Amino acid sequence: MDLSSILFPPGSIIFLTFLALAISLGVNLINKRTINYERMRELQKIVKEYTDLQRELIKNPDDKRLKKKLDKMKPQFDAARAEMSRMNMRPLLYTTIPIIVIFWLLGNFYADIPVINLPFPLPWILDYFHNNAGLSNQTLGYVGYYVMASFLFSAIFQRLFGTTPSE
Repeated sequence: MDLSSILFPPGSIIFLTFLALAISLGVNLINKRTINYERMRELQKIVKEYTDLQRELIKNPDDKRLKKKLDKMKPQFDAARAEMSRMNMRPLLYTTIPIIVIFWLLGNFYADIPVINLPFPLPWILDYFHNNAGLSNQTLGYVGYYVMASFLFSAIFQRLFGTTPSE
């Protein structure tokens, strides 16, 4: 197999689409195994209740009952946020290094290769995704295309596996 068949469109689009699908599937499966989503949703309710009370206090700064309730709830809020952070960090232990290695390898092949041309320019986004690659502001490179495909696949897998952060 010639390497150019996966470096240039349409082969690069197919390869990057399958790569985004595989990585999104893997990350979502790891998330499903390492995060207790029922507990996460309970913690999110605590955080939401506390932040709603904070907003209410901003509207009514003289409400002593509300201040007392917030003070009483603060340790529970802090504990909930800390536990949520720990839960969200657990999958990163398994996924960060492999994804960095994959992107490092891809960067060696796809750095200046356009993957897809857009019908309109997006200079503020593409400057970030191009990383000085010399592509036009109407062209997505491998990172931009991967991010778009990954968002799509992640949203689908989150729905399928019931791993959306809140429902």
